[in-house]
Amino acid sequence: MRESLLFDSATWLIWFAPFVGVLAAGLSKRRDPAVEGDRVFRHDVPARITHWTHGIGTMMLLISGIALGLFFTPALVERAQGVWTWMNVHFVFVVMFLFGTFYYGANTLLAAHRFREHLPTSNAIDYTKRHYGLLLGFKKLTFPPEAKYFESEKMAYLLALASTVVIILTGLVKVAAHALDMPAGLMGVITPLHDIATVAMLAFFLAHVFFAAVLPMSWPVLRSMFTGYVSLEHAKHEHAGWLEELGYAKADE
Repeated sequence: MRESLLFDSATWLIWFAPFVGVLAAGLSKRRDPAVEGDRVFRHDVPARITHWTHGIGTMMLLISGIALGLFFTPALVERAQGVWTWMNVHFVFVVMFLFGTFYYGANTLLAAHRFREHLPTSNAIDYTKRHYGLLLGFKKLTFPPEAKYFESEKMAYLLALASTVVIILTGLVKVAAHALDMPAGLMGVITPLHDIATVAMLAFFLAHVFFAAVLPMSWPVLRSMFTGYVSLEHAKHEHAGWLEELGYAKADE
């Protein structure tokens, strides 16, 4: 017996998840970074919720999307029952992804400085070259006074932002096609565009996991996504510019 396709039976959750994300942002109390003794508060609870709901949602959407097959790659599942199951997995994590993304978006609108700190500065190219040069073991490179986020992260953020916007817009059209009769010409554009953005997101996600979770130098920041804190020594070494923004340098000297 074929199981129910959630994209048909529970479509309302797709439209409800963004609303819940925005509502949650309005009810959330944000906390700014601060130096506290020998550690620095980096990620508040809303930031951690955003990170994990958006991140886990993205991971599972990529896995299920690849299993179902992209516009230019074959599906990894062939039997109808398997396709139905993976479609429902995709649905569940669409809901999580939309909640996390709109939660982040609404928080950003309420505190624009949190968005600006993710954007590249005039130092982006120079700092990015030095950052990856150090990771690759090049010598005679000094570590620049990076802010809260590395300039290399900020460059990658633009790719993630663009991919996310395209995935959401095209994805919502694909969801609407379950209830409305969409023009074939429109869907002929929407489907490959959705999948191209998926490939771009996959590239960002794999790089993010490698540089933010696999490399030992990133483990302190990874732990902060659970605890909220990094050590003061880590911040001094990796994010001297950020500590200066927090007023630590003046107070220490």
